[in-house]
Amino acid sequence: MAAAAIASETAKGASSGCRLPLLCFALLIALVGSNLLYAWLARQEKLVIGAPGDLLFAAAFDGFLDDWTLYDGRQHAAILGGELELAVNAAQKAAWSTTQHNFGDFDMRVTARAVAGPVDNAFGIVFRLNDARRDGCDLPAIVLCGLETLLPLAGAAIRQTMGFVPANRYYAFLLSSDGFYSLWQAKAGSTRLRSAWIASPQIRQGLDAENAIRVIGAGSSFRFFINGLPALLCLPDDPDGLSTYYAGDCVDGTMSEVFVDDSFSAGALGLIAQSTASGGGGVVARFDNALVYAPGERSEDARL
Repeated sequence: MAAAAIASETAKGASSGCRLPLLCFALLIALVGSNLLYAWLARQEKLVIGAPGDLLFAAAFDGFLDDWTLYDGRQHAAILGGELELAVNAAQKAAWSTTQHNFGDFDMRVTARAVAGPVDNAFGIVFRLNDARRDGCDLPAIVLCGLETLLPLAGAAIRQTMGFVPANRYYAFLLSSDGFYSLWQAKAGSTRLRSAWIASPQIRQGLDAENAIRVIGAGSSFRFFINGLPALLCLPDDPDGLSTYYAGDCVDGTMSEVFVDDSFSAGALGLIAQSTASGGGGVVARFDNALVYAPGERSEDARL
């Protein structure tokens, strides 16, 4: 009987020892699931939709400042004189300001001009932006976020040890004051040139020259316009390849009015200014009359 009792207690102890890790694992899975659900619900709550042609959002930058992300400093996003000003103080840096809402399909238009710094600059529209700090954790970061919720010190230590930094994910359509345009994509902590810099007579060159920029996103398809005319992209034939445009030719690629990519189905819209390695810092760009429509028949006139 004594031996049986000891065996029984040993079995109970082993069972308890197994249950504790399983319980912790189940709790972690629950936290991960709830974090995913929270992030998804947060995006859906802010998602702005409408019937084709509906005006979804408008900003003349003379009020409703809470609709935009603003910050001070040498690199800043500020409202000055009824315009949104973005300043970039160092080479190969970017400053942006986004709406506080997320959009799925959109037709965004804005007027933009660089007012200071080199003409070798970049400015334009950032779209389908998923800001890690604002939107919460996504895979693979979600596991670390769940662990940090369960064990804050341990989770933070693992983040630092792994060098993990939540990465923003977005597309950006950029113009330069010396007459070029390009398309970029950022994800998984890296930025990729999707369509090389292309010279265009459609772009009004020089500081203080105003250009109308427009991007239409419908599902996974995107179109781009500069001063009312379509902007053709140089898209590589190899989806994983780099875009190369040389001497008027799209090398190992095809010129197209439509860019197709399903990496991001929704996100914030915003405005961006960027400095280049060759041009250097000191870029200051200003934006006005930002309008967002639901794409459709009534929004299809590119010259509006």
